[in-house]
Amino acid sequence: MDTKAILDKALEIALNYGPKTLAAFVILFGGLWIIRRLTRGFDHFLSARRVDEGLRPFFTSMADIAMKVALVLMVASTIGIATTSFIAIFSAIAFSVGLALQGSLGNFASGVLILLFRPFKVGDHLTVADKTGKVEEIQIFSTILKTPSGKKIIIPNGKMTEGPIENIVENSEVQAEISLLLQANTSLEKIQLAAKEAAAQCPHALTDKGVDVKVAGISRDDMKTQIAVWTLGQHHDDTLNHFYEALRNSLGAAGIELAKERRKEGV
Repeated sequence: MDTKAILDKALEIALNYGPKTLAAFVILFGGLWIIRRLTRGFDHFLSARRVDEGLRPFFTSMADIAMKVALVLMVASTIGIATTSFIAIFSAIAFSVGLALQGSLGNFASGVLILLFRPFKVGDHLTVADKTGKVEEIQIFSTILKTPSGKKIIIPNGKMTEGPIENIVENSEVQAEISLLLQANTSLEKIQLAAKEAAAQCPHALTDKGVDVKVAGISRDDMKTQIAVWTLGQHHDDTLNHFYEALRNSLGAAGIELAKERRKEGV
C-alpha cells in the first residue's frame, strides 16, 4: 500500500471517528465535572437532613458510582459502541440480585427513608408491633430498641415503616396512664384526691399540669377508670413505675378497693 493510500485511509478514519471521539471526550470530562458537583450537592443534602455521619459516605459513593456508570455508557454510545448488550447484562444481574435479596433491599429502602425523613431518632421511646423500648441505634437494615430491663430488640426497618409507631419523643410532655377496675360505687372525688397525692410522690411528674381521671366504662359491679399524670418523654417509664406504687398506697389509704374479678357462670 503506497503512502497516498495510507494517508487517504487515515483521513477517512479521522473524518469518520474524529468528531465522535472529540464529542466523547467533551462528554466524558464535562460529565465528570458535573458528577463532582452533583455528588457534593448530594452530600450537603444528606448533611442538611442530619443523616448519620457513618452512612453519608456510603450513600454519596453509591450515587457517584451510579452516575459514572451512566456516563460511561453515554460515552460508549457516542463513539458508536453498541451498549444494548451491556444494558441487558446489567439488567439481568440487577434482576437476579433483586430477587435474591428482595427482603434485604426492602429493609435497606426503609432504612434510607428513616434516615432521610427521621420519623424517630436515637433516644425516642417507641412501641412497634407490641415491642416497646428506647431507640439505641438506627442501622441501614434494622433499628435496635433497648427495653427498661436491658434487653435489645432488633426490628427490621421494613417493619418500622409498614405499620403504626407510637413515638414518645424526648423532652416532649406526655401522659403516663394507668387503667384500673374499681368498685362501681367509688367516689370520683376520692379517686382524684388519691391520684393527686400519688402524683406528688413521683419525682418526674409535672404536677403543675394536674392529674387526669376519666371513667372509661361502668357496669353494675365495676367501673373502669383511667388515671394519667404528665411527665417528660425520657422519664415516661420511671414515672409510670413510681405512679403505680404511689397510687397503690394512696388508694389503699383512701379506702378505695379494686373491683373483684368476675367469675364465669357455673364456676
